[in-house]
Amino acid sequence: NAVIGVAPSQDDASLPELEEMPEAAFGDFQLPVQGRTLTGFGEQRSSGLRSRGLELSPPSGAQIVAPATGRIVFSGPYEGFGRIVIIEHPGSWSSLLTGLANASVQVGDTVIAGSPLGVAGDTGSAIGSELRKEGEPVNPLDYLR
Repeated sequence: NAVIGVAPSQDDASLPELEEMPEAAFGDFQLPVQGRTLTGFGEQRSSGLRSRGLELSPPSGAQIVAPATGRIVFSGPYEGFGRIVIIEHPGSWSSLLTGLANASVQVGDTVIAGSPLGVAGDTGSAIGSELRKEGEPVNPLDYLR
């Protein structure tokens, strides 16, 4: 396991377990990228379904960052969503980021808020960002620091 955004340690056993990491009051959440909002939380999509997160349109090649401290539980392509990253956070929180052009993290990596996760695609490509508490989608804007 690597700690992204932190100097490498000689002994990965010294890394805190997820349960030992301080739980964010989740006023510590940050957006994974700056960009124009394409779809807001709860907005009805053209499919008729309601959005479970935010859809942002960042500049081409923009850096995508971890919205909060946690552990990577999935990083890779996922049908219909491009490359995605799922982060498990302390206190039954998780975040899902979709639409990355590439991801620079692997399953098991520990990240801190603001750590690089990957980059956005060309201008006009969308990055999806969902925040969940105990598996249920919540509006990320209610938890921004």
